[in-house]
Amino acid sequence: MKKTLLSTLTVFSAFALRACQVVLVEDSPGPRASYYDGDFEYAAHKGGIYTIVKGNPFGGSQKDFANLVRTKMKNQARAGRPVSFVGSRDNSTYKPYKVVVAFNPGNRDGDDLCQSQEYPQSTGNTTKVVMAFCFGDTLQSSSTGWVDGLNGVNDSKFTELVTETTNAMIPSQDGQDVGENGSIIN
Repeated sequence: MKKTLLSTLTVFSAFALRACQVVLVEDSPGPRASYYDGDFEYAAHKGGIYTIVKGNPFGGSQKDFANLVRTKMKNQARAGRPVSFVGSRDNSTYKPYKVVVAFNPGNRDGDDLCQSQEYPQSTGNTTKVVMAFCFGDTLQSSSTGWVDGLNGVNDSKFTELVTETTNAMIPSQDGQDVGENGSIIN
C-alpha cells in the first residue's frame, strides 16, 4: 500500500514538473474589429514585414537575440506564402505595417506595444512574449505566450514559444466573422 502510494505520488510529481514546461499561447479573443481577412497577407505581400524585438530574458546581445527571434518567426504566421520578419524597413516591407515582439513586458498588451515599444522588463521564472501586428500605431491583432523554466534560446520550448505565438498572432477570422476564402465562421 505504502509502495503504491509512493509510486502514485512520484508519477503525479513528474507530471506536475513536466507541466511547468508547457507552452501556453493565447490569441486575442475574436472577432477582432480592426483586423480584416487578408490584412497580414497584404502587409507582407512583398515578402517581409518590419519586426521590432524588445527585451531579452537571457542576457547577451540584444541584436543577436532579435535576429534569432526573427529567424524562428520566419514562415510561421498564417500568410499563405513565405514571410520573413526583418529588422529594418526595406523594399521587402510595406509601410506603415509592423510587428512588435516584446519579451517579459509586464502587463503591457498589443495595443500598448503598437504605440510604444518602451517598457520595463519584468523578471521571474516565467518567460512571457507578446506579439502585436500593427498598422502604424493601431493594433490589428495580437497574441501572448508563456512558458516556465526556460534555460535559454537553445531550449526547444523557446522555439515552440516563438513559433506558436507567431502563428496565433494572425487570426483565422476577421471582425466580420469572415475566415479564409470568405467563408462565414459560426
